Amino acid sequence: MAQKQKSRLHRDDGLSEVIGFVIIFGIIVVVFANYMLYGIPAQGRDNEIAHMNDIKDQFVDYKIGLDSLYTNNKIGTTLSDSFTLGAGGSYSTGMNSLIPIMSPVKSGGTIAINQRTTEPEMLTILSQSLIQSDSNRSASDFPASGTPLQFNYTPSHIYVNVSNIGIGDLAPDKVFGTTVTGTNWVAMINITPKVSYFKYNESSAYQSNYTGSDLTITISKSNLSTMQGYAVYRNVASIKLYTIDLMDDSYGLKSFIQPPGNISLTSDKPPDSQISATGNITYSFTEIPYTITPIPLGALEYRPQNNYWISQNYYYQLGGVFIVQDDGNSTYKLPPEITFSYNNNIVTVNINALTFDQTTRGIVGGNSPVQIKTTLMSNNALPYVTGKANTKWIRIGINTTDSQAREMWKNYFNYTAMVAGIPHTQTGNTTTESFILINGSDELGSTYDINVIASNATYSTVIHGIGGTYT
Repeated sequence: MAQKQKSRLHRDDGLSEVIGFVIIFGIIVVVFANYMLYGIPAQGRDNEIAHMNDIKDQFVDYKIGLDSLYTNNKIGTTLSDSFTLGAGGSYSTGMNSLIPIMSPVKSGGTIAINQRTTEPEMLTILSQSLIQSDSNRSASDFPASGTPLQFNYTPSHIYVNVSNIGIGDLAPDKVFGTTVTGTNWVAMINITPKVSYFKYNESSAYQSNYTGSDLTITISKSNLSTMQGYAVYRNVASIKLYTIDLMDDSYGLKSFIQPPGNISLTSDKPPDSQISATGNITYSFTEIPYTITPIPLGALEYRPQNNYWISQNYYYQLGGVFIVQDDGNSTYKLPPEITFSYNNNIVTVNINALTFDQTTRGIVGGNSPVQIKTTLMSNNALPYVTGKANTKWIRIGINTTDSQAREMWKNYFNYTAMVAGIPHTQTGNTTTESFILINGSDELGSTYDINVIASNATYSTVIHGIGGTYT
């Protein structure tokens, strides 16, 4: 009987150890399951959020680099940037982790050039403007009394004419001068005798030798002489007409002659002289309904393949950095290069159409870093006349098949114009386009109260990388 009780006690002891092991194992399984259920996704989510922040910073750096190429007009210069396609984690094969299932799966991504839409997205501009034209010229003469002549547009030419030179004006003791004065610059044009002095011997007096007169120019900018007595015409003759164009690149005045401003002309001559100095400011432009050839925008785009965090597509277009989310939200992180301002009843519209060459296309996907090489191919100003105001009304449109992008552009136009206080604007969408119409201070758009400053720069972009896919 005692032997049976002892045997039963041994069996009870073994059962309690098994139960304890099962309970401990169950606790481990619960902890492991909870970590798999909550910990790994949280870690993967943090990795992907950090990676998307890195992508945002890389796009910001990319924009700054392209802006520097454009601003400094570095045509032919190539800029290199790196983009990281995937977030941190382990591969499904477990090569980067001792226990693969204990780490989040590494996400990937795709970077693409000119792949955003099946049809190219376009910038369109229509306006009633003053457009540069060599075949259409107008001129304003300088008043004879030296009264300042106001100019509101950048001149094509500033002519100074010297005429009625008599025989008596070409002598060693005769000097004639005319002075053209602008803002922070002066041009002095003179008939200057060329006289040399010599002695026959030590006991003789000085003798002079007059060899003719030159028409010379002296330039002063910001009270600093930059050109002194430069002979534009040598050995001038009587009767002839001599013309000097102050907008000639040789004189270096173009950067100083900026509208709006005033220019005056005054002369100093001997009482018995018949020399006259006249001049005019000549413009080369015509007023027309101006429509640009639609400009394809292109884009550099990053498309993530996140496993734990929402997808956020970033793309660079028209100088801006944009973001599109799976929930339908679309906005800009950095604004595009279309801006408005309003001051003294003048609306200023700045358009820097920074676009991608449509012949360069590509897509790379995977987890590895890629390098983007971007070259500034061209940078050209659109032919709006530079000046105080050159436009009566302007319509700017973005054509795209992406409905989210159309709504985003409409909101951008509306918000930017409202913040700048631009009067008499209209924004809207069509089935293919978002647009803004600006009439300026005049509700009917019948006066020149809009100043359009526009240019188009084109970049060529190539992807270099070891991603999983490439086309």
